[in-house]
Amino acid sequence: MAPEDWLSNLAQRHRLSPTQRHIVQRMLGMFPGVAFLSTVEIAERTGVSQPTVTRLATALGFAGFAEFRAALREVVLAGIPGQRAPQPGPHNGLAAIDQERANLNSLRRVVTGDAMAEAVRLLAAPAPLGVIGLRASAALAGYFGYFAKRLLPSVTVCTDAGTAADTVLQLHQQGAVTLMVFAMPRYPAATVTTLRLAHRLGLRPVVVTDSALAPFAAQAAALLVAPAGTGLLFDSHASAVLLSTTLLDAVAATDPERTQLRLEAHEALIDTWVHPG
Repeated sequence: MAPEDWLSNLAQRHRLSPTQRHIVQRMLGMFPGVAFLSTVEIAERTGVSQPTVTRLATALGFAGFAEFRAALREVVLAGIPGQRAPQPGPHNGLAAIDQERANLNSLRRVVTGDAMAEAVRLLAAPAPLGVIGLRASAALAGYFGYFAKRLLPSVTVCTDAGTAADTVLQLHQQGAVTLMVFAMPRYPAATVTTLRLAHRLGLRPVVVTDSALAPFAAQAAALLVAPAGTGLLFDSHASAVLLSTTLLDAVAATDPERTQLRLEAHEALIDTWVHPG
């Protein structure tokens, strides 16, 4: 294993922020000299602050930068031959695709499990449904909510942390039973607070997140794990998107007659907004 491989593999075993991934990607192109640079020098060469470099070392599992650099130097000085790690660019995308395949394969266990069956039962209930996703999860909530409105009579989507609690309270007052929550890393504090409020009000949250060990797992009536792809600068939510469409398909199948009527009504409106080309 080459020194670059050691750092690349180390980074893949830890959850890093986009900024931290950026530093690692830049460092991969600075071997072997990077093992002998200070935090200030690495910060200057990667375009970040010195404390950010220090936080990277702790995020990688070291007590501090000195310990991280000592391990890095040991690997470099050992001079172990091997293939170079993928550098920033197209090859990183290939590795990310391989990781995503594994993430998608993991959904097989999810969609055939008891949590999935419970989630479908809750989402198909004839009551108002709330869909919440904040910050990085906002796009997932919007995507799910857009299509859920084709199937269900009353769907409210909230992607604003400032109004999430008010939305949950209003849904409760309207007789909602279920709350669909997307909570991908990093977990917003407002998401955790909203889940606790929903749980306290008696709502049954269906939660799509990246790990069964998420700190809010106890508040979920059905916890569905869709691992995030972490091989690129920003997380990929491909498995969460596929899980979302699988959920919608299963909900549609619980009441085929209702689904047909609602989809036909929607089709009647398409001519008013679809591009004719």
